[in-house]
Amino acid sequence: MVQGHEVEAAVATIEKRERKDGTVYLVDIRLAGYPRQKKTFRRLTDAKLWASRTEAEIRDGSHRPINAAAKRKTFSDVLDRYERDTLPHLAKSTQRAAQTYLRYWREALGRFALSYITPDLIADEMRKLSETPDQRIKGKEARPKSRKTLKHYRDTLEVALKSAQNWGWLGSNPMSGVDRVTRIRNERDRYLADDERASLLHECRISPNTQLYPIVIFALSTGARKGEILGLSLADVNLARGVAILRDTKNGETRSVPIVGHLRDILADHIAWVNERYDEIAPETDVRWLFPRRDLLAPVDIRKAWENALTASGVQNFRFHDLRHSTASYLAMQGASLLEIADMLGHKTLQMVRRYAHLSEGHKSKLAERIDRQIMT
Repeated sequence: MVQGHEVEAAVATIEKRERKDGTVYLVDIRLAGYPRQKKTFRRLTDAKLWASRTEAEIRDGSHRPINAAAKRKTFSDVLDRYERDTLPHLAKSTQRAAQTYLRYWREALGRFALSYITPDLIADEMRKLSETPDQRIKGKEARPKSRKTLKHYRDTLEVALKSAQNWGWLGSNPMSGVDRVTRIRNERDRYLADDERASLLHECRISPNTQLYPIVIFALSTGARKGEILGLSLADVNLARGVAILRDTKNGETRSVPIVGHLRDILADHIAWVNERYDEIAPETDVRWLFPRRDLLAPVDIRKAWENALTASGVQNFRFHDLRHSTASYLAMQGASLLEIADMLGHKTLQMVRRYAHLSEGHKSKLAERIDRQIMT
């Protein structure tokens, strides 16, 4: 191979090369903040034309920054400001989830200048995401990412780029040209059958982790999420009024759940035990967790105890979050309306609880019979 002369364009070099099948021209475009662009042509004219057009697309793309200062911004700059100014105002659970998705986007796109963040680039990254197995639990087989997970990645990126648009860093949001992850059908409505519930609760009751059973009963009785339960302090629970206040909720709004019956009896004994531990070990602590770990400084970690109890019970294809689905399903089968279920679970709309509608068909039939009797008399 013989290297020839180079014809320079603004940020491009065109190198003449001799190969066995003839002369070719290699275009190499480099610009800080942009991925390297290379392409080979048979004719110098075509090479120059492609170099010129590619430079123009990079510098004047439809999604370029709209002011001079912003032209120097990279996507990492967007994430830095978003995580500093916007993320702290979201619910803590939302922050934790968003940080996972943002870490991915920083690694994938962070080095690129904003004007290079195009729909095609994002769509390509979404394709890679969909093809990458999701290894959530160490030691367990990786599974393809669900549509719901892919939607979370997409939506998080869209919000970050929307913020950049609001700051005047982008003329338009490139996400508008990226297909949405639609028709999400991976919502689970897995709930415990009576025999499964009895077996699982038995294993939780005899678990070496004595806090597992009251936590699981709390989840089944109230439909609260694991993070909401573990985030409770003793000050959040009022047994006299029969209520617990959930503060670290997914939608960021405080809500209350009823503490009645068996759950109330269990918590009465549990709270007495927790107070004894704090009085003995850390009497001056500012926060007394309802379900503390051994050193009392943070909530307990029940992951291992839960997995052991689940395995011993023989219950298959069940996750801790499915206790929440179980609560909703039991409510529906007891005749609760979708509005009542949504209120119990803390949903702002009915959309998330429509999956339980088929479980309340008998209740709706009884209502229809009551209406029939009324209009026919």
